[in-house]
Amino acid sequence: MWFAVFSILFYLISVLMIAPLLTSTDNVQSRPKKTQLFLTALLAVVFHIAGLYPSLQNLAEDHTFTLMQIGSLMSVSIALLATLAILMVNSIWFLLPIVFAFSILNLILATFMPSHMIQLLNQDSAMLFHIGLSIFTYAVCFIAMLYAIQIGWIDHHLKAKKIRFSPVMPSLITVERHFFKLFSVGEFLLSLTLISGVYHSINSVTAENIHKAGFSFLTWLIFGIALFGHWRLGWRGKRMIIYAISGIIFLTIAYFGSRLI
Repeated sequence: MWFAVFSILFYLISVLMIAPLLTSTDNVQSRPKKTQLFLTALLAVVFHIAGLYPSLQNLAEDHTFTLMQIGSLMSVSIALLATLAILMVNSIWFLLPIVFAFSILNLILATFMPSHMIQLLNQDSAMLFHIGLSIFTYAVCFIAMLYAIQIGWIDHHLKAKKIRFSPVMPSLITVERHFFKLFSVGEFLLSLTLISGVYHSINSVTAENIHKAGFSFLTWLIFGIALFGHWRLGWRGKRMIIYAISGIIFLTIAYFGSRLI
């Protein structure tokens, strides 16, 4: 439990380090040092992973996981990707408080809320690979969705002529470029996830697997249509935001909803 507490503490410190940057117009004084923020966020992620170690033991030995533990594992994957991006991608600043808040919420639920243990895996190394790939795919798609929300937020303030946030905030074009790159990577990873899931589905046809495969395929189809529309028809703006959010909703239903039926 103490690992989770320390992780939450460092996540909160990271958010507090970023908050002045998003509200101040003084770029020089309010901007935190990248290295300092990176190390603080990295400590949060390390403690987060350490806190999940007993859950990973359950996965390896008993092949069981709780719904909240699955969510926490996904959140730490998202936080790790976002933390690594701090040193390389300037447009990630706006998304960090959302990512870290998501991790904090999942940590609280996974650590302090009792949850019913459910059967997740059989003794199948292919399924282990599939689960890992699925978690990484969800993390990439989730961050792409956050970029879509950021695009909508910036676009709304530009049209309303209410841009008063920090000058360090990236331009709309920069955010869109990063969004489409992540969106494309997410679609590619989702394709691999669907392919890797075929083997498991063939050997274990259950209502849960059908539910998961169906909603995952719908997500793949939504993302594919959106990317094709952007490539051939020049789709941008609200249309892409709707597709991105709709896709992540279906993907969330696929990953989490199948464990509630």
